[in-house]
Amino acid sequence: MSSEEIAAVEKIVGHTFSRPLLLVTALTHESFVNERKDGKRCKSNERLELLGDSVLGMIVTEYLFRAYDSAEGVLTDMRQHIVSKEPLAAAVRDMGLLHYYRLGRGARSDKNKFKDKTVSNLFEAVLGAIYLDGGWESARQFVHAHLLSRAPSPAGK
Repeated sequence: MSSEEIAAVEKIVGHTFSRPLLLVTALTHESFVNERKDGKRCKSNERLELLGDSVLGMIVTEYLFRAYDSAEGVLTDMRQHIVSKEPLAAAVRDMGLLHYYRLGRGARSDKNKFKDKTVSNLFEAVLGAIYLDGGWESARQFVHAHLLSRAPSPAGK
């Protein structure tokens, strides 16, 4: 990725990386890694996705716990809806992150046909990178700006 592309993504996500390689890795799909033939090593975003998934769950749970005096089951249902693939994929598409997703040739040709699960994984990978680079508060700001600000309020709140 060029430095201009990295800067553009940093502006979109609202975080300037001190370790931009984390962002590049977050934006690298396994298909891109599998098609590399130039000898340059790179990693896919799968490990960052795993980390981001856990960070996302904690941030959303903390938000719901502080914002709503509801029973555990209600909060669990709310969290499940917020962190599901559809809202995450919508956030990725709205941010325009698919434009910067490093994909293999086959995946690139079908980019607009990606299922929500594949697209939502990108949200989690970027969140994982932000968390590793900027810590909890940076991760929380990203989630609030790009996911929680869009979440519908529950009935009666």
